[in-house]
Amino acid sequence: MASLHAELSTGRLRIYTPALYDDGTPWKKEREQDMCQLLHKIQSHHKEALERLTGSDVVRRFLPAGVCVGLLDPVSNIIVNALLAATADKAYSPPVAVDLGDTERRSLDGLVIFLTCFFPYLADWEAVRYLLLADADPLVAARIVVEDRGTKCFRPDSAATNGALKLALTCATVAAKHPQLADAWLSLCSSLDKAVPLLSPVHPNYYHHNIFNNLHTLFKETTHVPYPPPRGRLTGPWELAATRRTHAAKVPYQHSWSLRRVLLDAIHGFYLKALARMPPGGSRYHRSMLNAGHCYGPLDPVSNIILNTVWYEANFPPLTPQRELDFVGTWSLMRIEALSFYGLLSFLCTCHQDLGMHEAMRILIETDLNLSEHCSSVKEEQEAFRAAAIAAWCPRLNSDAQAGFLSSCKKPEVLSLLLSNGGQQQLSSQAVQQLATLLASGMTTQQQQPVSVSKWMFDDTMSEGSERRRAHKRISKKVKGALRRYEKQNSGDNACYQLHVVCGVNESVSGPDNSAETTMKRDDTDDEFDDYYHHTRANFLATRNVGSVCSVPVLFFAELSNDGDDDQLLCCPVDIPQPGAEPVRCLFCEQAGIRIVHPANQEGFHGRTLEFEKMVRGEDFYDNGYYPEVYSNHRILRRSESIANWRQGGDEEECMYLGSNDFTIKEDDGDESEDYEDD
Repeated sequence: MASLHAELSTGRLRIYTPALYDDGTPWKKEREQDMCQLLHKIQSHHKEALERLTGSDVVRRFLPAGVCVGLLDPVSNIIVNALLAATADKAYSPPVAVDLGDTERRSLDGLVIFLTCFFPYLADWEAVRYLLLADADPLVAARIVVEDRGTKCFRPDSAATNGALKLALTCATVAAKHPQLADAWLSLCSSLDKAVPLLSPVHPNYYHHNIFNNLHTLFKETTHVPYPPPRGRLTGPWELAATRRTHAAKVPYQHSWSLRRVLLDAIHGFYLKALARMPPGGSRYHRSMLNAGHCYGPLDPVSNIILNTVWYEANFPPLTPQRELDFVGTWSLMRIEALSFYGLLSFLCTCHQDLGMHEAMRILIETDLNLSEHCSSVKEEQEAFRAAAIAAWCPRLNSDAQAGFLSSCKKPEVLSLLLSNGGQQQLSSQAVQQLATLLASGMTTQQQQPVSVSKWMFDDTMSEGSERRRAHKRISKKVKGALRRYEKQNSGDNACYQLHVVCGVNESVSGPDNSAETTMKRDDTDDEFDDYYHHTRANFLATRNVGSVCSVPVLFFAELSNDGDDDQLLCCPVDIPQPGAEPVRCLFCEQAGIRIVHPANQEGFHGRTLEFEKMVRGEDFYDNGYYPEVYSNHRILRRSESIANWRQGGDEEECMYLGSNDFTIKEDDGDESEDYEDD
């Protein structure tokens, strides 16, 4: 979360910085009241279902299987689930008294799990509130979340939405203790339009025995329909949900915590686009982007990132010549993204003094982080940019210098270089050099001064930098191998790929596994006290070359083995996510708090359906003895939140860009330092 910093917010400046951990969780009594209200709604739905089934003892006997989870309204879901159970039953037994207390509780559990598995960054108590607004209708509740989060790119027919719906439904039925219902619903979804009229309470033959027979026949016909339906997608349930909600629901709560996480995802997408636009061999700019390449500025976010990066490189050049590195530090990238968020927030709230934090975040989502036309004068704009620079916590930056630059950089020649071809094409090295010359003109280059440190600190920094470069080069080598194999598997398109930059790595996939069997796999370089993970996950940008024609870099996803197997498990192109894009869930990356873009139409990566099912069941992922590895939604949110506030992290990765010229050894601190050669 963010909070107004009292000391820094002087005059008109309103500076937002990270708050102490606060996810907005209401008091326990309030959460219990919300839960009781939702349970009461579920009870009323079960009562209505019982009334509709008067005279149908066969179906009433299966009402304990009639949970509210499904793709229709809650009452219809109860009846359909009972009918599906009846259809699957081979033997008839006499009617028994129905006790729905346990069923209602399982319905509540399933509904909450449906939403928390469909959407990332959604706490259980938030899911309860959305379900209350939707009268316990799962898909209507999902539509309310989509609108409340400003998910403008949400498409019911997309692969990402289909995958999320299948995952959510599978986990919800597991939580409701009827896992077999998920496949039945997915098979039935193409025939929902036929089922709805039969389930309507105003159907003229509703209380007649042939209604059960008609539905029974329909369910038996669709039981063996494969998922997804041939040439079909799961759009029907969403269309029906839209008809059940004729007006927009006003959300009476401000879920600022989850809204901030949605914004950080959008910011990450802009940084991936900016990296894709940088020229080949542009690693000399990585240091500047990670230090000062903020996405706030007078243009669109991607252009602002490039503008700030090149300006910083031109006016605050490094003391040590930069090495050619084909990767950017994952934690350093997440740090500049978090800093940009606080800068954006502080800019808006300084421009609009009566604007609250939550309203400012909503404006950022609605405008895709575009800050143009918010200030009425150059002076006001410069003040707002100064607030952004202070909030971005850049002691290496002069906030006044950046504010002055950003409020006066919209020169025609600068715009021409940045926005040519719609601002989508990769910039050439010549264009970036021209941009650097323009941005350096009229300003004295601020040569940084070496930092005076002790010998042991110097040696430690150099050692850390060398170690980090070696670790990243190992991953880069694996990524290049995966890219070569992808090339070979897709040789029909006569294209070859050149690695542009590795832009996100999660080495904590499939684990921690500290079982006895895994201990045998460790090599001599592994620390026996470190947790063991079976896989590494990476995003990287690669240029596709067909003949002499070079494309804009394409984003790839790769899952790599840590078990000594050189073959990648999966390597494929993925779309750079647009602001407000549909989520693609991964338990391991969310747990680690690392933003990795996953393939929407692939089930082949770890951390997807199987792992989410284990989480819902409360199973130990690995045989870790006294330290079971049990995941939960609360644990994922708690762990990833500490990473989302990553404002002072990435120091170890920053050592990669430092050299001996960046330091002087204190005279009274002993002998000269060792020589450190480039590795």
